[in-house]
Amino acid sequence: MRNINKIALFYNNLRGHYLFEKLQSQGYQITKIIAKKNLNHQILKKSKNHKIIKNLKSKKFLKFIHTNDFDVFILAGFPYIFSPKLISLPKFGIINLHGGKLPKYRGGSPLSWQIINDEKKIGLSVIKINKNIDEGEIITETSFKNLKTDTILEVQKKSFNIFINLTLNALKKLEKGRKLKKQKKSISYFPQRSDKDGEINWNMNAKDVYNFIRAVSHPYKGAFTFFLNNKVRIYSSKISRFSP
Repeated sequence: MRNINKIALFYNNLRGHYLFEKLQSQGYQITKIIAKKNLNHQILKKSKNHKIIKNLKSKKFLKFIHTNDFDVFILAGFPYIFSPKLISLPKFGIINLHGGKLPKYRGGSPLSWQIINDEKKIGLSVIKINKNIDEGEIITETSFKNLKTDTILEVQKKSFNIFINLTLNALKKLEKGRKLKKQKKSISYFPQRSDKDGEINWNMNAKDVYNFIRAVSHPYKGAFTFFLNNKVRIYSSKISRFSP
């Protein structure tokens, strides 16, 4: 059995920060690489001795990566695409923490999309990445109940904790050379959401509007509508018993 010790952790949000704390407590040697794009600035207050990068093609970054003998790269919310050369660089490859069941929820914003689509359970996957986005072999996966009272913030917090154990199990499977699960062929792909996608469609039924609002609430900018030519933000809602 080959051992994993030296890890490059790539992230831009709290998912990566909490994972770093756990991996470090388990004795792994971690190098933190933070993406400037879509950066959650809370992590800068919590983090020390990290590297912030704007892209994966800078000479300084490539020199650093090539001169360090990393066992594995872990992506925990990282917005840049890795080239085939970078994918083949670490001994155990690159693994990605994907907030959706695969192959159904390939693409961006999978946690929000699962809430919007009223899934009974929220799926999480840890995959070994290849040259195609979200199509790599599944190392570990699980799901948890999509409680109707949970906003995206509660769903994110639950996923952060679950991802820690999923990742630790994934590292053990890679070390032992276990066979990984190939994804079924699928064309299901969801686009990355942004604030411009937050306008409420009042032609939807009450349940769909309710799910939409909780899927884009804090820490995002919230759903919005227009009233008397003013843009109004809505962060929570309630379905009355008179709703259709």
